[in-house]
Amino acid sequence: MASLTNAESLIAEKKAKCKRTQKGKKEASGCDAEEVSTELTLVFDPYKVKKRLTQSDLGHLSRLLIGRDLVKSHFLRWMSEETVRQVESGKGADVIVRDMDTGSEHRLVFVFWASSGCYALKGGWIKEFVKRRALEVGDEVGIYWDPSERKFHFSLLHMVD
Repeated sequence: MASLTNAESLIAEKKAKCKRTQKGKKEASGCDAEEVSTELTLVFDPYKVKKRLTQSDLGHLSRLLIGRDLVKSHFLRWMSEETVRQVESGKGADVIVRDMDTGSEHRLVFVFWASSGCYALKGGWIKEFVKRRALEVGDEVGIYWDPSERKFHFSLLHMVD
């Protein structure tokens, strides 16, 4: 199985197509030359957490909300105990978020908000992602925690028309 460190070389949902055409004379059996197509679909998708952006994610509060269950099953279990303590404390933990589409890295704060029961990425979300990437309501983003690099990986998976 591919590790998360190889995620950059594996692009989720991409299809590789290979066409091979065999040309030649009719064979003794009487069969015509044939055309063979094969299609390979890569099924490794590191983006277990996907979110369709809402107005709340793009507004003046400058944060991306992520549901509690998703965070517990896909992020916290792979983070260090110290990072989890910081996140859960309400102060938050400084984290790096790598934009896999552009290769840029940004420092944000990952925090648990007890009042909403959600986790959030804040402290630069609007400037570094919403404005820079021109994100809109309905765009779908993917995010995962890479435990070997100790950073989030972000991608814009689908843009609204």
